[in-house]
This record gives sequence, C-alpha cells and structure tokens, in this order.
Amino acid sequence: MDAEKNEVSEQKQEEAVVEKEVKVEEDSTKPENQPAAPAEEEEAQAVSGQAADVAGTKETGEPAAAGDQEVTVVDQSNEEPEPSGVAPPESAESPEQAANSDAKPESPEEQHVPENIPEPLQTQQAESAPEPEPEKPAELVPESEPEEKSLPAPVETEPPIVVEKAPEQVKVERELHATAEAAQDKVVSSEKPAEASAQVESGESAESQKEDKPEPAAQTAAEAVKSEQEPPKEENIVPAAGSLSFAILEQEETKDALRISRTLVVLRGLPGSGKSFLARAIADAYKDQCSVCSADQHGVKPENPKSSADGYKALDEAVVGLCSDASTSSLLVVVDDTNHTPDRLASLGEIAKEHNLIALFLEPQTEWSRDSAQLKGKTSRGLGEAQLEAMKGPLEETSLPLFYGWFLLPSVRERVKCTAMDFLKTLDTLEEFKSHMADFTGKAEKEVDLEQYFDAKTALHCTTKFCDYGKANGAKEYAQNSAVIKSYGSVSELSLTALFITPRTVGARVSLTEEQLQLWPADGEKEAESAVPEAASLPAGSRAHVTLGCAEGVESVQTGVDLLQILALQQPEEAKEMELGSLRYFGEGRWMLDLKEPIRALACFSSFYGRREVKPTKKENEKKKKLKCAIL
Repeated sequence: MDAEKNEVSEQKQEEAVVEKEVKVEEDSTKPENQPAAPAEEEEAQAVSGQAADVAGTKETGEPAAAGDQEVTVVDQSNEEPEPSGVAPPESAESPEQAANSDAKPESPEEQHVPENIPEPLQTQQAESAPEPEPEKPAELVPESEPEEKSLPAPVETEPPIVVEKAPEQVKVERELHATAEAAQDKVVSSEKPAEASAQVESGESAESQKEDKPEPAAQTAAEAVKSEQEPPKEENIVPAAGSLSFAILEQEETKDALRISRTLVVLRGLPGSGKSFLARAIADAYKDQCSVCSADQHGVKPENPKSSADGYKALDEAVVGLCSDASTSSLLVVVDDTNHTPDRLASLGEIAKEHNLIALFLEPQTEWSRDSAQLKGKTSRGLGEAQLEAMKGPLEETSLPLFYGWFLLPSVRERVKCTAMDFLKTLDTLEEFKSHMADFTGKAEKEVDLEQYFDAKTALHCTTKFCDYGKANGAKEYAQNSAVIKSYGSVSELSLTALFITPRTVGARVSLTEEQLQLWPADGEKEAESAVPEAASLPAGSRAHVTLGCAEGVESVQTGVDLLQILALQQPEEAKEMELGSLRYFGEGRWMLDLKEPIRALACFSSFYGRREVKPTKKENEKKKKLKCAIL
C-alpha cells in the first residue's frame, strides 16, 4: 500500500512539473500588455471560474474522449470560495490525492485556461481572478528553481498518466466551454430586453399613431365632402390699420346706444374686400345682441344673381326671422353679402322699416376694395377680373344712397309720434284752429280729423343731403366729406324744438348743434329757393326737420319747404299760450308750436335706399300705342 501511495504521489509531482513547463512556454509567447476584455467577458469569466470549482469536486470516472491532443486542466480548487450558507460537497478523492492536490501551486499565474477559449477571455480571467493568500508555500516546484525547466523526460516516459487524465480533462473542458457560452448568452440577453422593450413601446406608439392618423386617401375624401357641404368663404383678411374705423366700432357712445336699440347692418362690397372680417369685428363688439346672416350659408352666388334667386329668398327669410323678434328691444343683425344691386339694398331697407329697425349700409375700407386685380387673389370664390369688373359696375352705381340723414332710434320713435298725435288732438279742440278749418277742407263748415288726415310714409328721420343715387348736385362731394365718412353710423342726440302743421305736412323742427352742422350741406337751404326765395338768407340748418306725416299725394320733401315758409314769415298773425308751449298762426293753415321743453331724441347718422322707378323709353311707349285695338 505504501508503495502504491508513493507511486501516485510521484505521478502527481510529475504532472505538476509538466504543467509548470507548459505554463512557462505559454507565458513566454503571450504579449506583455494585453487589451482589457469587455465587461460581458468579465462576467463570463467569473461564471467560468465558478463552474471550474464545481467541476473540480466531481469524480473522474468518465470514458476517454476521442482525440489525441493533450489538454491541460485548470485547477481552482484551492481558491477561497465565497461564504455561503450551504456546505460544499465532500470530495471523493483519497486522502493521498487530497494531500497531493494541496501541494499544487496556488498562484493565479500558475493556473491554466483551456486552449479553445479565446485569448481575450483567458487574459481577462487571469487579470480578474483575485489573488488568494496561499495556505502553504509550494515546496516541490518553486518558481525560482531553474531545474524544473530542464525536465522534459518524465513527459515522454509516462504517457499513460496523460491518457488516464484525458477523460476528466475533456469533460471539464466541455463543461467550462458550455458554461462560458451560457454566461455570454446571458450577458447579451440582459442587454437585449431593454432594446426589445423600447422597440415594443415604439411599435405600440407607432401603431397607435397610425390608428389615430387617418389614411391620406380617406382624409382627402373627408375634406372633399366637407368642402362640398360648406359654401366657399372669403379668406381671413386682416385689413390695414384704419380700415375698421367705423363709428359703430370705435365710439363708445354709439356702441352703448346701439346695444339697447334695434339695428340692421347691411354689408356690401366685392368678394374678397373684407366683409366677413368686418362682420366678425362687429359680432365681437356686440356679442350679446349680434347675429350674422351670411349669404354663403344659403348658396348665394353674387356673380350670378339670376341663378341665386332661391338663395336670396332663403337669406331674406333668415333675416326676417331674426328681425321679427319684437319681444326684445335690443337687436343687431348683420347681413354679409355683396349687396351690389339697387333691388337688394331696397329689399333689406324695407325689411328694416317693416320690423322697426334702423338700417346701416357699410362697405369695407380696405385699400383693395375696388381693385379687381388684387381682389382676384384675395377672394376664395375663384372669380376672374372680368367677373369682378362686371360686379363692380352696379356696386359703384349704388355707392351713393337716395339720401343721408339722422334716423331716430326705435326707442324714441313712438314717443315722438305720441307727442305729435297729442298736438293734433289739441288743435282739433281749439276754437282758433276751427275758425281756420277752411284752410284744410276748403269749406268753413266742414270738419277734419287731423289724425286721419296725415299719413306717416317713412321712418322718422332728419334728411341732411338728398343724393338721388349720385345724380343730385353736390352728392359726390358730400359723400366724400371727411366729417360724413367719420360720422356715418354714429349716434347723437337731436333736439326737437317745435312742432308745425300745414294743409300738406306735419313735422318737427330740429335745432342742430355746431358738430351736427358739419354734416349739413352748404346748399341745404338754397335748394328750396325756387319755392321759398327767402330761404337763402336763413341760417344754415334752418331746414332741418323730421317729417311726421303727409297729406294724401304729398311727398316728404314738401315738409322742409313748409318749414322754410313759416320761418320766412317772421311775424305771426295770431299767438296763443298752451301747456306745451306757444302756439302761433302764420296764415294759410300754417301753425307752429314752440315747445317749452325740447324733445330729446337719439338718432343714428345713416342712409336710405329705395326702389327705383323705371321710366319707360320712347320706343316702349310707341309699342304700347301700336298694340292698342281699334273697334271698327
């Protein structure tokens, strides 16, 4: 038994010498400075080292592996294991083998790595392995002895020892290689989940965006349907500074008055001139009271009025629906359309009068409002210059109204009418008036009912300038007056200082302020010189009046003439003091009551458009004459 143990010990020593020689040869061939291995390989090396420790404790009973190549096994059994709560398995080796194994060198430099493992992995294992403190120094094979390097003979003389070790070495090598690959796969797989999760998240977000975002074809189809359903609108034009300088937007006194009144704002102008922008500005200024009726919403094509008859009918019905609300005293309706023909303007004016509203006619003050070349690029209707020029003609013809003037607000109209009716009733009861009844009836004994005698034909207003759509003298100059432009749409207070009556008309005299006289034409009184020669000598503004009613067959223009005639007759024939004021008689049925307290009436400076009378031409008259039948 002792002899066998000695033989085994000698074999162990010879193996240690062989391993030392192989290690020295490999170390001599390695470069001095090897590059550091990646972090992933460090982790693989650590796992490989642990696998080697486990493999060193197993028994060596495996069959011999194929191949004649000599493989050196790394023995890491002497490394200090990490503390663990589990006891390590007992070794199956004999006590002699354990004693010989303890005699092996424990320095990391003497440890060998299998040849099939990549060189960076071997280098990293050598560098990263901790240097444990040896329990006992190497006695048999010290590193400093050079004799060990000159002992190749035992390797040649003892081949059976290497063959016996081959099965265990091959097994350990395979296990180490498998463990190293598993460690590398683990490192790689630990990096891939983050990338995979990022890709999954990005994929999910991309899919959600793809689901939320409609397909280009579907989106284009939806836009096409929407464009067919919605009528074309003007572009959001932002006019230059000053183009929104309207009294209804800038003057606080005017805004306050219109907020408690009933007003119809009629916008007019060529497509692209800025009407829609102006409509939005008015709607913003009168948020609670304003309603906008757009011609585009009813399919109106202003470039072709004949084909838009149904559209205009629907538009007018919508406007009437808003204006007919008599339950509210505050109302502001905006009609957004070109309104470039006389019939359209007259029709909207009639709607305003019928429903007790004031009509304002506004046109955008943009620099390009009449420039067809610029309008072509600003309108969204796709109209050409020729079409715009065709619409421009009628628009310019209706630039000037039938007349300008102050229109009494609906809130004061009834009060003025009631005062006028009371005045007429009072005259019916006066003996002085009855004594001159023949001035009205032609017969002294015939009575007259003044309330039935006069008829109010128009809305209560005070005319400043009769333009006749630009045909009257001085009409264009008056319309271009800066004071007229600035004051258009403004609200001011008129002072009604007297009531007068003649066999033809009944009205109220208006005493103008200095500011209001700026809107009074210079020839305001001279126009009546043919009927009242003394009119030219009267002060400016003497003709200012409000027509309260006219006799049958008498036009409203006669009211101003009657007032001038009364003022020209400075000395009355009779006078009588009354509760309301001083009553004077000027002969031929002309009576005037100077009021003790003037009637204060808010009025808006605006314009009026009426239907034009088409006079037949000479050729049409000749045709009518020829069509007459002759009875034989």
